[in-house]
Amino acid sequence: MTRSDRTRQAGKGALMAMGRLAGWTAASLMALTVASGAALAQGQTRLSPEAMMTLAAETLDAGDAVGASVLADALLQRDPEDVPALILRAEAAIAMGDFTSGQRAAQRAWAAAEVEPARFASARLAALALSQQGAYTRAQFWLRRARQHAPNEATSRSVAEDYQFVRRQNPLSFRLDFSVSPTDNINNGTTNDTIVLPGLPFVFALSGDSKPLSGTEITAGGKLRYRIREGARSVTYAEVEGFARTYRLSSEALDQQPDAEGSDYAETQLSFGLGHIWLPEGGRDPWRFAIAHGRFWYGGDPWSDFTRLSVDRGVTLGPSDRLDFGLTLERLDNVEVADSESAGLEARWTHAFGEVGALTLLVEARKVTSDGLDRAYQSRAAGIGWSFSRIGASIFYKVEERDYEETAYLFDTRTDTRRTLRLSVPVPAVEFYGFSPVFTAERVITDSNVTRFETETTGTGITLRSAF
Repeated sequence: MTRSDRTRQAGKGALMAMGRLAGWTAASLMALTVASGAALAQGQTRLSPEAMMTLAAETLDAGDAVGASVLADALLQRDPEDVPALILRAEAAIAMGDFTSGQRAAQRAWAAAEVEPARFASARLAALALSQQGAYTRAQFWLRRARQHAPNEATSRSVAEDYQFVRRQNPLSFRLDFSVSPTDNINNGTTNDTIVLPGLPFVFALSGDSKPLSGTEITAGGKLRYRIREGARSVTYAEVEGFARTYRLSSEALDQQPDAEGSDYAETQLSFGLGHIWLPEGGRDPWRFAIAHGRFWYGGDPWSDFTRLSVDRGVTLGPSDRLDFGLTLERLDNVEVADSESAGLEARWTHAFGEVGALTLLVEARKVTSDGLDRAYQSRAAGIGWSFSRIGASIFYKVEERDYEETAYLFDTRTDTRRTLRLSVPVPAVEFYGFSPVFTAERVITDSNVTRFETETTGTGITLRSAF
């Protein structure tokens, strides 16, 4: 038996070991039958639908999937939209290994279902049938439907576990993020009203979009990754990643800059890449290698093409400690400004304090080389963060200092100090098809010895993220 065969067999066993995946017993199927109002007149000599449903459920419980399917088919001849019968027919088909028929029956049950328990059962059965056919992405879609109609917290957790299992089997993975955030500085405008240029005895007043413009930021992002090859200690994948950000200007911003539009400051990025994960023999912490090439648009126009190389690794130092470090090299071929090359190093140490939370310390260094003014710089950064394990909230503070040796605004070095405070808090007890809202807040202050680059930005918003 090959490794892939063993994986599929293990997957089938793991899912089928949940028992009757939808968790339906004869009693629950009977409850649905009664709820649907299906009944025959009393006194008939043949079995009533309720009695036949009870017999079919007991037959399936006894291990006779063929007999249960015959009884379910008889019920469906009487009423093709009998939801309990469709659910039982799906279970019987799956038990017989007829996953195509099981899928069809489960989807028909979903289409006809009018109560939450029936929607949950049919969606979870459809997911099981699809996963056994190798249609993992569609199975994940149906598991999100099941999660939406799960009857209790324990069942919701069970669906999440199923989803994670199917995701591991799926060579195609995807991630989606959406956010809406009011902000007081969409254009990175300066907080100062004037600027002085070197060698000139004048003070220049700043106005329009040199000053902060407020509005609402709308972002959407996603990543598709396909596993090309998997070995005992390595995985190779291809991926496509996209990101878009646009704005809706406030009335105050339009008064300040009447001819401005939110799309003038919009950003779009699209990249294609390859990655490789390699686990050294005898080790437990893999190395990750990646290369990506993409394009960045600003205001709807091409701004730069980039090529990025990265290597990183996370090392387990102990039961509560982890060290992540990485190197990133990047080249930007710009349309309107000078091209640039950069190299960055990052190290992050995390210590877990049990159920209380985890502490993170971060250090970064980066060097950008370019022939353009105010383009080349060296930076150093340090950060500290805390995540609250029980509620999933996190807070992070980072300080970065950049030195620009060549600037159009000074005869000396321009120095910017950027301070960022970021807060993230999940909204409790709110979920939609496995996506949960997260409240985010960010405050960024940049101090500089050039007044043009002194900025302040505050933004708060809601981000939708997958709950599992």
